[in-house]
Amino acid sequence: MNGRVSHRRSARSLKAFSLLYLALVVASLLLVHSASYEPAVSFILLYLVVSVGVTAAVALLLLPTAQFSGGFCVGAYALYAALDSMMVFVSGGVSSELYVLFFPLLLASALHGSWRITLAALFAVLFCYALAVMPGLLNDTTDNEDAALVFYRLGAVGLTGVFLVSVSRSFFSAEEAEDYATDEDGSMLLGRVEEELAARRGVQVAVILVDAGRRVEDVELLLERVRARIGEPILLGEGTVFGVVLSRVDDRTVESAARRALAAASSLGAEETRAGAAIYPRDARSAEDLLVAAGQALEAAFEVESPSAIVMAGRGTPRAARRYRAAR
Repeated sequence: MNGRVSHRRSARSLKAFSLLYLALVVASLLLVHSASYEPAVSFILLYLVVSVGVTAAVALLLLPTAQFSGGFCVGAYALYAALDSMMVFVSGGVSSELYVLFFPLLLASALHGSWRITLAALFAVLFCYALAVMPGLLNDTTDNEDAALVFYRLGAVGLTGVFLVSVSRSFFSAEEAEDYATDEDGSMLLGRVEEELAARRGVQVAVILVDAGRRVEDVELLLERVRARIGEPILLGEGTVFGVVLSRVDDRTVESAARRALAAASSLGAEETRAGAAIYPRDARSAEDLLVAAGQALEAAFEVESPSAIVMAGRGTPRAARRYRAAR
């Protein structure tokens, strides 16, 4: 999962830009119809391009979150760059003022948290804009002032894109690595527990282990929901098992958190979801023993004949565990 962009963040950014794109298209049409707009406009071709762009924007707004992978987002921004360039071409080419549509496109691509998406969007913008103005530059009637204007605009767009790539790489790379790092041997989760025990002396610390089961539609989205609703999850290995460490909790708080985690998994199509939890110092006196107790509780949860179950350490028999089933 390392290096993948968040589907939820990508969907939010691209859908927000799609809404903005619809507004920008309306503003562009008003601009080219105004008396102050000087370049010649091919209105039939312009409306044809606009209709394609509006259709694409509406389609993106209706797509599910799981669709917005990194490659899909790059393709979407390349399509928007091509549509913007065609609008530039049919609204005056070299002299068109619609090149400003590229700037919000680059800004939106930087909000995904992946500098690679921003870099790909920048390349698509520069390539498509160059194609849009090339016929005008090759025209014998084009003077040096028009050529200078084109290179100035290319430079402005290029520098903006480079700046956004740099910002994305600086601010999001560390976050990306943290978001999607996996704990192969349990050392990260153990370290988190030890940190909480050292920092929260005298208070109860809980470990919740969750097995999201089978058929989870989007593990990344599940982890994001757990992070937003419960706490920072740590994915154990490449499967669907993750752990959450909570402080200053009691049985009711822990069980409620486990229920929310299972509900989040179920909402993404998961089946056979299970959770096990243990609380320090009641169930264990050290970080290692606390993880062992939580693991044993998770194993006991699989003995419960139910689509979803929660077991608290010390209540690990199937009979007791049934009292802590999590409703789907």
